[in-house]
Amino acid sequence: MAMTKAKHDQISNQLRRWRKRHKLSQSVAALKLNVSARTLQEWEQGRAVPRHLALAALRDEIGR
Repeated sequence: MAMTKAKHDQISNQLRRWRKRHKLSQSVAALKLNVSARTLQEWEQGRAVPRHLALAALRDEIGR
């Protein structure tokens, strides 16, 4: 099942808020999430979405 645009935007916004709340650069946040800085940037800008396994890791790190 495809992810809706609203859900996609929600994930992007949650990532950005989490990173800024913890005063992390994209590079440092990416290291904490075990992804590349480029990947995190694409997620935050809504150009890509995390796959299922990455979503589980994100929930563990940033919460719901």
